[in-house]
Amino acid sequence: MVNQTHDGLNLRFGFRTEASTGLLQDRFSFWAILLCLIFTAAQIAIILVSFKKLPPELPIFYSKPWGEPMLASPLFIWILPGLSFLFAAVNYLIARLLISETFLYRVLIVFAPTCAFAALYDTAKIISLLV
Repeated sequence: MVNQTHDGLNLRFGFRTEASTGLLQDRFSFWAILLCLIFTAAQIAIILVSFKKLPPELPIFYSKPWGEPMLASPLFIWILPGLSFLFAAVNYLIARLLISETFLYRVLIVFAPTCAFAALYDTAKIISLLV
């Protein structure tokens, strides 16, 4: 591995490694990660509990025109927890590897549970309207 020192920061392949030690040790980051996990687990629980009661087609793609194009199989409801997990993973990787400013680091950390909560709300709203 190529390790360099630049202005007192430890760099690995040009990426900052200082944040990697503090991601889970920082209380703010810990609670953000925990909230992401709770919101994603709640989505999965809601889907599992109501999956057998769902109709054969769900209105999932709200950006498409009204009617047949916005309907999809109930399996597509799994997109929402998958996306919330993907957003959280990408944000934490970017925050850990690339961000050196505290403000940008915090913005990325806060964005992940916000997206997870929005996906939880969407999942609950879609299922509550149909079941």
